[in-house]
Amino acid sequence: MTTQSTFPVLRSERLVLREMRSEDLERLCAYLGDFEVSKSLSSQPHPFLEADGRDYIEQALANNTAENVTWAIELDGQFCGGFKAKELHGAASVGYWLGREHWGKGLMSEALRVVLDYLFEARALHVVRTGVFKENPASMRVLTKMGFKITGEAKHACRARDNVEFDETQLQITRNDFLRLTNSDVNS
Repeated sequence: MTTQSTFPVLRSERLVLREMRSEDLERLCAYLGDFEVSKSLSSQPHPFLEADGRDYIEQALANNTAENVTWAIELDGQFCGGFKAKELHGAASVGYWLGREHWGKGLMSEALRVVLDYLFEARALHVVRTGVFKENPASMRVLTKMGFKITGEAKHACRARDNVEFDETQLQITRNDFLRLTNSDVNS
């Protein structure tokens, strides 16, 4: 159960970002059990077992606060991915993933936009940061299309790949840049 008085349910044209539910377990395990998904995530194991899925859902529900939110991404009433935002000192770090069958349909761009709107408007944050493994060009396109700018590079371990460190590109977007981008979308 979330410690917030009301969990921030977010909606876009096609998606609902909502709190995780126990009934998400089967799809969660199927999606994160796919190495093509888990190899791009730093903290998920491979193989991803039912016990891992139960832990994922329990942790999401137990740790949801105003400053630390894990959303389930839902398309047409079905769980299809996850999105996490963690705040610290007026900034947030975000991470996300989709089941492979949902790749290439613009869904993550849609989810990212509503999360950024929430973080910059409702939470009044100043900057949102993330990192992406260099071998994940699709995620890089999502971020740069949304206005994220590269701020550096680092090495980051990937649990699904035996905690080997891989090159990661670090990016961020400021509130002002996001508002400028969204205002230009409205005016064009």
